[in-house]
Amino acid sequence: MTASAKEAESYKLTVGESEKGTVTFRVNGSGVQTAAEGTTVTMEITPQGGYVVKEVTNSLYTDWGGARAQAIDITTSVEMKPLSVVKDAQGIYTYTYSFTMPRASVEVNVTYDIEIPTPAEDKKDEEKKVTDVKLDMEPAGAPETDGEITTIPVSITGVEVPATAPQEIVVKVEASTKVGNNVFEVREIKADAFKTKSPNVKVTKVILPNTEEALLVENGAMSPDGAPIEVQTPLALLDDYALMQSLEANFKGKLITATAQAPQRFWTFSSGVDVLVPAGVTVYRAFMQDGAIRTLPIDKANASGIILANNGVLLSCNSMTGGAEYTFVANPSGPKSGTTPATTDACSYEGNSMVPTIVGKNYPVGRYLILKDNEFHTMSANGKVPACKAVFDKEK
Repeated sequence: MTASAKEAESYKLTVGESEKGTVTFRVNGSGVQTAAEGTTVTMEITPQGGYVVKEVTNSLYTDWGGARAQAIDITTSVEMKPLSVVKDAQGIYTYTYSFTMPRASVEVNVTYDIEIPTPAEDKKDEEKKVTDVKLDMEPAGAPETDGEITTIPVSITGVEVPATAPQEIVVKVEASTKVGNNVFEVREIKADAFKTKSPNVKVTKVILPNTEEALLVENGAMSPDGAPIEVQTPLALLDDYALMQSLEANFKGKLITATAQAPQRFWTFSSGVDVLVPAGVTVYRAFMQDGAIRTLPIDKANASGIILANNGVLLSCNSMTGGAEYTFVANPSGPKSGTTPATTDACSYEGNSMVPTIVGKNYPVGRYLILKDNEFHTMSANGKVPACKAVFDKEK
């Protein structure tokens, strides 16, 4: 390009990591390596044959002082809008994004996965595994009456499957069932609850309900045929179930999971147990610098693939508006089965002002900030932060 006064005001477009594909930047259809602030840039990513895009991230940097890794305020990060994904006759994909050029250079990093064909019928087969089974129950305590409603605590003692059930089934446990004025509330799961009467049908996964406290699970309940099965829990109860002594085999086998939907591009997270970083998620620490909140990726978390227990962190996903689902897997590298999740900050990440909320609680107004709509805000009076979230401590 010919040098001009306008070009002198432009900023660089560079590619950091992209080993299995190419990245091309365009403005008005022409390939470019720089762009002026406010310009709409189109980015095309073309993976090598047999690969698909796994994750796209970007970081802003300035040229002065060689500060490529300079921290950038979260509110000024580039938001990349996915436009299309096209697959040609040779099986090569082209992913197209657009973004508005900021007053800083942009470095894009792309990681890739080997493409694994997933026929449509595979999803249907998976859906069939979630079977509408009947759970046998028995009273587990004295009834509790509140007005006209009587709550009856119950234990799950067995499972009855229909004759048409597939060989492998997924059982979803509801927190309660209402019959007339009686509410049967599940409080515990007995040892042989998911051992089916049919030798050809096995429970391979149990989805536990979103309850205020973890259910009591007896030894062997989640190993109905001797081998541990996957146990999917609410995200806020992931550490409670992972550290439950009766689920030790499931925990060691990395079979305690939680599926959560990202509410937006950025969200906060903490857990009382080590958690594997979900694919497509980047982990950040946040801190105050020059009167503004800054963020930097936590290299230790990304390199090891683990978010360490009892630490508050900031997460980001590829989607600009959230909505995508991610699976969090409890990792047995930290606290062991039978231990109680600590509620104090482990402070594993240097220069991190994020504070974990292992158990939901109220924070005093003024010192702490909460994340909402991708920005940190002053906490309102008596605002309770739920378990599994994190807050920003302005004094840390």
